[in-house]
Amino acid sequence: MNSVMANLLEPLTIVSTKDTPSVIFEPLKGRFEVSGRSFPLNAKGFYQPVLDWLNSYAQNPNEKTEFVFRLEYFNTPSSKSITDILKILKNIKDNGHNISILWYYEEDDIDILDLGHVFSRIADLPFEFRDAN
Repeated sequence: MNSVMANLLEPLTIVSTKDTPSVIFEPLKGRFEVSGRSFPLNAKGFYQPVLDWLNSYAQNPNEKTEFVFRLEYFNTPSSKSITDILKILKNIKDNGHNISILWYYEEDDIDILDLGHVFSRIADLPFEFRDAN
């Protein structure tokens, strides 16, 4: 079920800090998650390795890719990078692969929920919205 290229691609793990999210991309397990708080001083610098990895993955992705966003807070520069991630996922979908996107939000955090809906529309990808609790 996993493609040869995805099997050869090394997992990407970035440990969270107080300003940056955790990133765990494990192609063999089919686990792709960005979680935590994202307001790095240099969002482009932080997310560039993530985007590079995803672009490599997109060359020969798994038949099904499940991507999880579990963000508590993110700033405007981070939202641009999230949009870039979604563009790559849209490209994978447009090339005939299954993509599911899970967007977690706290029950009382309407802003994160609303932003998820905005990202879903911008990227033209269906999101599954889940309460983080």
